[in-house]
Amino acid sequence: MANSKKRCKHCKSYFEAESMVVVPAGTFCTYEHATEWVKTKAGKASEEKVRKSSNIEAKKAIVPRSKLLSRLQTLVNQWIVHVRDKYEPCCTCGELKESIKYDAGHMISRGASPALRFELTNIHKQCSVKCNIYGSGKRKEYELFIVSKYGKDHLDWLNGPHPSLKEKFPDNESIKKEITLYRKILRDAGLRPNL
Repeated sequence: MANSKKRCKHCKSYFEAESMVVVPAGTFCTYEHATEWVKTKAGKASEEKVRKSSNIEAKKAIVPRSKLLSRLQTLVNQWIVHVRDKYEPCCTCGELKESIKYDAGHMISRGASPALRFELTNIHKQCSVKCNIYGSGKRKEYELFIVSKYGKDHLDWLNGPHPSLKEKFPDNESIKKEITLYRKILRDAGLRPNL
C-alpha cells in the first residue's frame, strides 16, 4: 500500500502520512508545529475576545439621548415628590396621607408637549392611582391648581408655544450635566438618587 502525502496545518508543507502527528485540531508534521499552531490560534482568539470586549464597553459608554432624558425625568420626579412638594397635598384632590403613593404629575403631559417635560411649574405632587393614573391627571382640577398657585397668566403661558427640548438640551452632555445637578441636590437633601 503506497504512503499518501499529508499537509501540515502549521507550516503547510507536505510530508509522509506515516510520520504525521494527529490531534483534534488537525494533522501536523511534528509535535512542535502542533503546539505552535495551537498557541497561535489561542493568541488570535484572545485578541478577538479583547477586541469584542472593548467594543461592548464602548457601546455601553454611548447612552442614547432617550435613556438620558428618562434618567433625568426619574431624578426630577424624585426631587418634586420627596423634596419640593414633600409636605404638600396632591395638587388635584388635596389629599395628604402617608398611605398614598404619590407621583410627579404633569399638568400638560410629556406626550402632549415634550418641551414642558422638565418645566417645574408644570409638574407637581399628585396621588398616583386616584388622580394621575385613573383620573388621567385630572386636567380641570390641575388647571385650577395652577391658577391658584401661579396665576391665570402662567396657565396661559404653559398652554402656549415653548422652545423644543432639543433647544433646552442641545446635546447629551447638557443632559448629563443636569443629571449630575439633580443627583447632587437629592444627596444634599439627604436622599439617595434613584439611579
